[in-house]
Amino acid sequence: MPPGEPARRGALAEHLALDPEGPLLALGQHHTSYAQHPQTVRQAPRAPNGGCTPAHCGRFGSGHLSAGPGTCDTGLDHCFRTEGNTVRSPHTRRAPACAAALLLAALATACGSGSGSGSETHGDTSRPTAPRGVTVQASSATSAHVMWKAATDDTAVTGYEVYREGKKVKAVPAAKVMIDVEGLTASTAYTFTVRARDAAGNLSAPSKAVRVTTPAPAPADHAPPSRPVKLRGKADGDRAATLSWGGSTDDVGVTAYDVYQEGTRIHTVPGMTTTARLTGLRPGTAYTFTVRARDAANTSSPDSNAFHLTTASAPGAPASTAPTGLRARTEVQGKEYAVDLEWAPPKAYGEIKTYQLYLDGKMTTTIAWGAEPPTERATYQYTTAEPRGTSHAITLRAQLPDGKWGDFSEPLTVVLGK
Repeated sequence: MPPGEPARRGALAEHLALDPEGPLLALGQHHTSYAQHPQTVRQAPRAPNGGCTPAHCGRFGSGHLSAGPGTCDTGLDHCFRTEGNTVRSPHTRRAPACAAALLLAALATACGSGSGSGSETHGDTSRPTAPRGVTVQASSATSAHVMWKAATDDTAVTGYEVYREGKKVKAVPAAKVMIDVEGLTASTAYTFTVRARDAAGNLSAPSKAVRVTTPAPAPADHAPPSRPVKLRGKADGDRAATLSWGGSTDDVGVTAYDVYQEGTRIHTVPGMTTTARLTGLRPGTAYTFTVRARDAANTSSPDSNAFHLTTASAPGAPASTAPTGLRARTEVQGKEYAVDLEWAPPKAYGEIKTYQLYLDGKMTTTIAWGAEPPTERATYQYTTAEPRGTSHAITLRAQLPDGKWGDFSEPLTVVLGK
C-alpha cells in the first residue's frame, strides 16, 4: 500500500461513514467512459462471506445515476461498506465520473436510509406563488406606497419581501400586503418587485416589476397669500346670500378661501373657487362679511374689504334668538359645588354648536359641541369652590349658524347649596 494511503482512506471513510479497512475505489484511475458502456451498481447488505448480495441497484448511463431497483451485475470486486450496505464497483472501466457517482450513491444511501431500508424524508421544497396585482404609488417626493395581492403556498405563506432594483428593502409578515418605502430621491424612477416566503424559507419567483417615478419636491412655502379683492354680493331672499371676490396669489398656491362674519369663520370653499353661497341667515338682519385666502402651509391672507348686506324681512320670523327654559340645580361634590344647567336651543334654522355662559353679566365660559350638537335640550355642568349661599345671575347666548351671536336668555338666579 503506498505511503499515506491508510490515512487517506481513514479520512475518506470517516467522511462517508465507510469501513476504513475495505478497499476503496481509486478515483485517479480511468479507462473507458461509462456513457458508452452502461454498467449497473448494486447496493446490498453485506453477505456473510463479505461479498454483496442482490438488492437495489443503480445504473450508470450517459454520465448520470438512475436510482431504483434493477438487475445486479455480478462482476464486482470492490465494495463500499455503509451501515451494513455494500456498493461494489466494477473491476474494469473505472472512470473519475463514475467513481465520484459511486461515492455520492454510497453517501446518499447512508444518509437517506440509516437503517438500510432505503426510505427517504422530504421537506417543503415547493415555492409559493408569485404575488400578483402589484401597484406602486409615489406618496411624496421621497416615499412610495407598494401594494399587492396575497400569494398562496402548499403549506402557508409566512411573509413577503419587497425589492427595489432587485435589492431587498423591506420584509413584512404575511398578514400585510402593503408597505411604505422611504428614503427615495425626488424626480427619480424606481422599479419594485415583491416575493413571497414560506416557513421553509422558500421564496417565490419575483412578481411583475412595477415602475414609478417620484415627483419633484414641493417648494417651501414662506409667504402668505395676497388678500382677496373686490368682495361683493347680494341677498338671496331672507335667509341666504351669494358672495364673490377677486382671487388671491401665493408663492406656492391658494388652497382655500374662508368666509368670515364679524370675525367668525362661517364658510369655506376650495382655492379654485371665488364665489360662495351662504345659507342659514336670518330675515331682516344686517351682516358684515370678509374673505381670507389660505395656502398649503395653512397661512391666511389679510382680510378682504368688508361687505355689508341686509337680508330681506319675512313674516313669521322669530322675535328672539335666545335660549329658553333655562334651569339650574346645585349639589355638593367634595369641597366644591357643582351647578347643572339645562336649556332649549333657539330656533335658528340651523345647528347651534357654541354658547357663551355669563355670570352676573361677565362672560366666564364658552361651551362648544362637536359634530352632533343638541337640538332639543342642552346640558352643561360647571364647578366652583365658592362658599355655600353664594348667588349668581346666569345668562346664556348662542352663536347662530350665520356667525352672529343671538339674544341673551332670561337671567336665572342660582344660590349655591339651595
